[in-house]
Amino acid sequence: MRMKRMAVAIGLAAAMTLGAAAVYAWGPGMGSGMGPGMGRGFGPGYGAVAAIPNLSDEQAAKIQKIQSERYAEAQTVRSEMYAKKIELQALFREPVLDQEKISAKQREITALQAQMQEKGLAARTAFAEVLTPEQRAQLPVSGPGFGGGRANGMGFGPRW
Repeated sequence: MRMKRMAVAIGLAAAMTLGAAAVYAWGPGMGSGMGPGMGRGFGPGYGAVAAIPNLSDEQAAKIQKIQSERYAEAQTVRSEMYAKKIELQALFREPVLDQEKISAKQREITALQAQMQEKGLAARTAFAEVLTPEQRAQLPVSGPGFGGGRANGMGFGPRW
């Protein structure tokens, strides 16, 4: 009986240690997409906003509005894309695979991905238009910080 308790205690301690190690191994960066910039973000965030010198209150308000609108649009499309991916996964679980249905569903997902990219480009352009030429010249080479990141919260796994 004493040996059994000892084995259970050692097993629980090992499980807790492995669980804690997995949490720490995951590391930062996977989350709601908040970034070092102003307000809500996408993936790594709008870090470039913080790096722009002489940003007026009016410019900051316009940028915040662009960010908020982009977030709302992206969330809608992201939800649609998630639903389509679930539908695609269901098609792969059918007893008889229908290649045409699978291809059609994949085309729908690809169209939503293209829509996300177009909306991202429009937001980046609107962001840049708020800035003066001098401020735009000081943006990082990678752009104003709008990015896909991992803000959708889906985590890792098969990408259908």
